[in-house]
Amino acid sequence: MRLVTYERGGRRAGFLINERIYDIENCTSFLNFEVKMSCDMVRLLETWDADLMNELNQQLAKLDSQGEELPLQCWASLEEVKLLAPIPRPGKLICLGLNYRDHAEEQNVRIPDNPLLFAKASTATLGHNQPIVIPEGSTRVDYEAELAFVIGRRIRSAEAADAGEAVFGYTCLNDVTERDMQRGEKQWFRGKSVDTFAPMGPCIVTSDEIEDPLSLSISSKLNGETMQNSSTSNLIFSPPDIVKFIARTMTLEPGDVVSTGTPGGVGVFRDPQIFLKDGDRIEITVEGIGTLSNPVVAAAKAAGAR
Repeated sequence: MRLVTYERGGRRAGFLINERIYDIENCTSFLNFEVKMSCDMVRLLETWDADLMNELNQQLAKLDSQGEELPLQCWASLEEVKLLAPIPRPGKLICLGLNYRDHAEEQNVRIPDNPLLFAKASTATLGHNQPIVIPEGSTRVDYEAELAFVIGRRIRSAEAADAGEAVFGYTCLNDVTERDMQRGEKQWFRGKSVDTFAPMGPCIVTSDEIEDPLSLSISSKLNGETMQNSSTSNLIFSPPDIVKFIARTMTLEPGDVVSTGTPGGVGVFRDPQIFLKDGDRIEITVEGIGTLSNPVVAAAKAAGAR
């Protein structure tokens, strides 16, 4: 199933079915389900009932295919709403560096022995079609297409089987990076955590629908031109490997997001280098999930639009 967080009189959680969003909380009430599910995505994960949600999703998909109308509070067309990051404020947003073989090759560096972790601030999250804002004075803002996964249950000191089961679902993430900040400081945190520098979405696809997360095409397009074109088969560490490694030393909780790294083709390693600028549009596509698309605007324009 496909889950989204969207804005409609407040922050809501819904199923994405075809081009419609079905409000989970309102639909459980209208269809007389015994359990009323939360409108908050993290709370939904914390109380997840797979059987109930599968039944609800199937009923809604059937109604959608038959063209039957539910009350307006139960659904909205996709173009009517503002999509937010599926997890708008993850408790932890953990990323990996150097986790694709082709990305290591373009830098001429050795493959790491263990996952290389860093964090992005949760306030950097951004939804589909929302603008990435170039900070004033920045000229080296880069794109990074990534497959991210969402943790569905609390896990610590995981074995391999448990690690895989902790992955609730997958989404697209753009690990936008201010390269001058990243290279000029000993820590990457500031250059990775600028507001709007973690676009995510457009949805979460539950793990049962992704048959093999290590066989998905992944790409980025800048103004329609392909910049990155790879496959998750080039990942060095798989999602279960990553969960197992992280859980050795820290607790992962429902709603935490882990982004698995970017393949080759980022702007800083191209010749000539290519960076994001005002007026651009960057698209991240992962097979089986969809396309995360974001316009790029200068800080001055973004401020004027508020």
